[in-house]
Amino acid sequence: MVKVAIHCNQIDWQKQYAKYFQYGFRLHGVDVELTARDIPVRGAINVVFANNSWKNTVARCNQNDIPLITVNRCFFGSRHDMVAIGWDGFNGDADFCLDNINDSRWKKHGFELPDWRQNDDGHILICGEFRDMTPWYNKLRNILPNDKVRFRPHPFVNKLYGWKQAPGERQDDIETSLKKANICITYDSIAGCDAALAGVPSVTYGPKSMAWDVSVKTYEEWIDLVANYDVLPDRQEWCNRLAYCQWSHQEIKDGDFWEHLKVRL
Repeated sequence: MVKVAIHCNQIDWQKQYAKYFQYGFRLHGVDVELTARDIPVRGAINVVFANNSWKNTVARCNQNDIPLITVNRCFFGSRHDMVAIGWDGFNGDADFCLDNINDSRWKKHGFELPDWRQNDDGHILICGEFRDMTPWYNKLRNILPNDKVRFRPHPFVNKLYGWKQAPGERQDDIETSLKKANICITYDSIAGCDAALAGVPSVTYGPKSMAWDVSVKTYEEWIDLVANYDVLPDRQEWCNRLAYCQWSHQEIKDGDFWEHLKVRL
């Protein structure tokens, strides 16, 4: 019998999702246990909610080839309605089992994509990272017209690095920050997905970004693209893939996520 160990602490959202996953796994006959320890359970598939709470478990699972399922913030829609679920890593490091997908989940959960925005008068939006990215920020300061830059700090790091702050009532108000943006520059933040889905051209420097496939890779490349009237990437197939990376509360309780992910066993 397949065994799963769900790592869950006392944070409300983790306790809530632990119950959903228990339901879903048990519908498939999977033996489930809950643990609050930040250490892998041998002989089990370990499930963790976000990396910050379970750094030791994630590191040891990866180092010792212990099966790991990660649960994290979703890439489109409300973060309260869905979560990303994959094998062995977070975001671009995860295996979301995308070998055989179609457009059915995007039709179920997605929306009509707006055209790519053409707004030469807008600001350049830079979205900050949670980790220290000072060398990258310094590189951008050397190549960007800084008077046009607006910086959106990461919700947990309230530092502007010398730029003006982007508009928005709250630090994590990405929609307001994007409204008047000409382009959005990220390293590998999920904000790159927010931008591409809103039709704001995305410049993404980190290859592990979930927006990598629909992004321009450098600011210089963006300038060249505009100068040559090149076409921005089509986003539909990328959206189809994103839809298989995240799952709703009900789909977790019904075990739909496991029906998709268990092909890797």
